[in-house]
Amino acid sequence: MVTRSPTWRTPRSPAAFFCALALLAPLPAKALGLAGEDGAAPRSAPAHRLLRDNKSLSAWLSERSPDVRAARAEAHQAQAEARGARLFQNPVLDASLSDVPLGKTNPPGLSFGGTAIYGVGLSQTFELGKRGPRGAAADLRARAAGLETSITLAERVTIARDALGRAVHLGLRLGVLAESLADAEHAAAIEHTRLEQKALSGMDYDRLLLDLANLRADFARDQAEYTAARADCAAALAAECDLTGTSEDDILLLAPADATHAEERLTGRADVRSLGLQAAAAEHDATLASNRAIPDVTLRVGYTHDQFIASGDNANTLAFSLALPIPIFDHGQHDAARAKEHAIELGAERQALLEEARAGVRGLLSRKAALVNNIEVLERETLPRSSGVLSSAERAFHEGGASLTDLLLARRNHIALSLTRLDERFELFQVQNELYRVLGLYPAASEGKP
Repeated sequence: MVTRSPTWRTPRSPAAFFCALALLAPLPAKALGLAGEDGAAPRSAPAHRLLRDNKSLSAWLSERSPDVRAARAEAHQAQAEARGARLFQNPVLDASLSDVPLGKTNPPGLSFGGTAIYGVGLSQTFELGKRGPRGAAADLRARAAGLETSITLAERVTIARDALGRAVHLGLRLGVLAESLADAEHAAAIEHTRLEQKALSGMDYDRLLLDLANLRADFARDQAEYTAARADCAAALAAECDLTGTSEDDILLLAPADATHAEERLTGRADVRSLGLQAAAAEHDATLASNRAIPDVTLRVGYTHDQFIASGDNANTLAFSLALPIPIFDHGQHDAARAKEHAIELGAERQALLEEARAGVRGLLSRKAALVNNIEVLERETLPRSSGVLSSAERAFHEGGASLTDLLLARRNHIALSLTRLDERFELFQVQNELYRVLGLYPAASEGKP
């Protein structure tokens, strides 16, 4: 009597994922370096919810990401600088003491109190043609800094989604390999009984053991990658990633990126707009430098108390003065030229960024179309055919019409195709994720309130 070995099945729904998770103890917070000083782990990041809701992910990272907090602080600095750009210069208060005698006085016999002259003055400089351009440039840079917060947040959302998706993907791969490995080990135990009953040759049994060893090696490699992915996910989310309840659907539910108005979306991207604002600010810097040719006016009013009235001086007097610098040698010509070239540089960077984004969209859309087609062929034709071949090979082997080599080859091919389907679905997830970033579709921080 020939004993039938069990079939190596294609993993079903998220059950395989939880099978893999059962084999992998979650990484402790201390191992990930996330525990607080008191040893308490931070609240874990719910992957199931964050992958399905971009606004929740954006809010999570806005609160916890050090990069986003740093960008927000930089935006606040720029806002403070803009508020100070239009302030008037501080007035200058001066005091003086003069007519202190050295030696004999004229007329003789006068004391220090009879000759000393005390003065106090207040000066104020009024800038001409400076505050407007300087304030306009600072306002534009403050807006650009606010956009930088949005840029940073979008980048962190992209990275976090990729990290979450990779962890889920590798968990699903482990599910495939875990189920296949469990079946293979069970089959090896059964075939060992057949070997002892002389119903299986030693060579065929060795081939089975070699195939089992390969499966174990694949599982160990994916297990190590999964552990690393969990650590990367924790770093991206600033908390341990909770994969409870996740499934393949979580990396498929991102709505297709609408590229019908790609050019409009690209020109409206935060980083493109930021470069445009910085270029406009540089133009105002050039105007500010050129306006240094207009001299600033300094007005002074002074009060003098003269005790040398013996000479006929008035005891109390006021004095008014006006000072104008003469911009002969340096009237801002070199700084203006530098600012204009900086504006040209930023404009060129903006154009280069747009060209790169346009090429990126074309490439991503091409990859997306190819992946969608490949996945459709795999699910509609290749995997069902592979499953049929595996079933036929098993049936033929148990009936003596096929060798163990043929059965092992059919099983390995079916496992490889199942993993290929998972890999291509994850690659499609990555392409969609990148399309969202390139098209500027992820939720952004408020420009007015970074």
